[in-house]
Amino acid sequence: MRLVVLKLGGSLLACADLPDRLRSVVRKLNSSRILIVVGGGAAADAVREWSRLHALSEESAHRIALRSLSVTRALVTELLPEWGEVSSHDAAIRRWTESLLPLLLDVESHLLQADSTDRDPLPHTWNVTSDSIAAWVAARWSADELVLLKSTDLNPNVTVEQAQRDELVDVHFPQIAAQVPRVSWCNLLDSAPRIQPWLKYGDRVSP
Repeated sequence: MRLVVLKLGGSLLACADLPDRLRSVVRKLNSSRILIVVGGGAAADAVREWSRLHALSEESAHRIALRSLSVTRALVTELLPEWGEVSSHDAAIRRWTESLLPLLLDVESHLLQADSTDRDPLPHTWNVTSDSIAAWVAARWSADELVLLKSTDLNPNVTVEQAQRDELVDVHFPQIAAQVPRVSWCNLLDSAPRIQPWLKYGDRVSP
């Protein structure tokens, strides 16, 4: 059975009908196992401002920003209480044997564990946002697809490097995307959101 990682952009948390839009995307994925990484949005932006005001080290600020992902995940859990939460691959597999309901990843706990066990953990810098975190998780969990749920359209001819320069994805994302079999894009604010194929192991998919 396919495993799909959904990265929910933090800006989408301000969408009033977010639960309905998320459920619509889940239905399009045809009973795949679905893992959701929720972005930081305004919560992560606040940490950036604190970092500037208090001259925090980049690593310290990034670790605090990871905690902000727990706040945004808590909001989505409140909006969609029937969906579960997990912090590890083994826990997710156990939950999916019981039910195919989507699962929300506890990013902070998962990355804390990875820092001590993974041979190539993610760096703790502002070059790594939830885009790269979701791609890293997709690669480590051998996911079939990563779907970036965003609040804007994507020109299908844009390369991952161009997208990074245009700040559609973070600086580290092109490096991690090369490890993911398939990356797709979805403007969740569109009147009829659709999942648009974009990358195959980091290379643009021909239209």
